[in-house]
Amino acid sequence: MKDFFLNFTKILETNSKIYWSIIAGIVACLILYIAEIIHIQSVYPHISSQDPTIVRTILDSIAQRYQWVRIGAILIALIASNVQYRKTKKMLNL
Repeated sequence: MKDFFLNFTKILETNSKIYWSIIAGIVACLILYIAEIIHIQSVYPHISSQDPTIVRTILDSIAQRYQWVRIGAILIALIASNVQYRKTKKMLNL
């Protein structure tokens, strides 16, 4: 276990792209969340129905799309981080 943590810290010190890919994923999620809020605020006044179920259905479909995009952004960030980790591990022969 001690060797694992020593190797892990050595890999992280060698390649900062591992950190940056995770940070970029989190920033992308925050930007998408703000975009979702702005999108819903711009669509809401144009909904002509007074029925709350119809309004909720329309807004939920928009929110669900943004949720899937945020999940995709996190997955891409994790995959990029994993690729950088493996590349650095191979480079250092660990």
